[in-house]
Amino acid sequence: MVREWLHQNHKRLVKVKFGPEEAIYTTNRKGEKLRAVQMRNVEGMIIEITQDSNTKPMLLIRVPRDHDLVLEFDSVPSRAKFINKLESFLRSISKTLEIVTTLKDVMLNNAETKERRQKRLEHFFREAYALTFGLKPGEKRKLEDVSPDVIMVMRTSLSQSEFAGALGMKGDAVFVKRMFNIVDKDGDGRISFQEFLDTVVLFSKGKTEDKLRIIFDMCDHDRNGVIDKVELSEMLRSLVDIAKTNSLSDGEVTELIDGMFKTSGFDNKEFLTYDDFKLMMREYKGDFVAIGLDCKGAKQNFLDTSTNVAR
Repeated sequence: MVREWLHQNHKRLVKVKFGPEEAIYTTNRKGEKLRAVQMRNVEGMIIEITQDSNTKPMLLIRVPRDHDLVLEFDSVPSRAKFINKLESFLRSISKTLEIVTTLKDVMLNNAETKERRQKRLEHFFREAYALTFGLKPGEKRKLEDVSPDVIMVMRTSLSQSEFAGALGMKGDAVFVKRMFNIVDKDGDGRISFQEFLDTVVLFSKGKTEDKLRIIFDMCDHDRNGVIDKVELSEMLRSLVDIAKTNSLSDGEVTELIDGMFKTSGFDNKEFLTYDDFKLMMREYKGDFVAIGLDCKGAKQNFLDTSTNVAR
């Protein structure tokens, strides 16, 4: 166990686990995962180590586009042992390690803490929602029109857990995973400011046709161009959870979807094309996706397809 430095005068005991995936995990005493530092899309890792003689040795892992991981050790040998394990793990996944020495005060003053990261994200969301009112779907904001601090915000990107937090949802929700994969157009495992902004503008001002296309693509988990009852069931359960209504049993979900297929004249079909899906939504007036998502306090009916139903 080591101590993780979170911010001034706040530390917690954690255990650091390497792999088996290309990630470094921290867990609490019960073994519950606290955080994952993903290594898939980086070439290597930069760590800082303190060289102060009168303080406990510390180590900072620079995490690109996320808050840093800062650890405090009981002794220099225990930190050296950790670094050896880290270097061995990185070598096993073909990643490099660069070590930089620094002083404790300098390290902590410059550390991107979760608290500092949160302030940056709050600025991110304020800018995104402010821009929503001034842009049309597909329109981009010109960089010459913005101040340097806004440009810095526009260079920020969201992890899946941060994206889930923006929607007021859990990171492991089916809806979050599917939506994240759709919004992350370049597939780099992050959502850029522009990708997030495009989504906000589309769901608040876009045509229902475009909204339904995204929802269909979210249901189409295997990307084969059609959705089956299993894929529709997964999304329906997730949407019900989001709406915070009473949970539906597997039997009730199956009965509901069978009813939707029958009402739309698709009772003999096992799969729906996008055109079939639009027709079904027209029959139901989009009721089962008319859900408001609370995005950092800005009430946005992002998935409300109950008006202007696709034609």
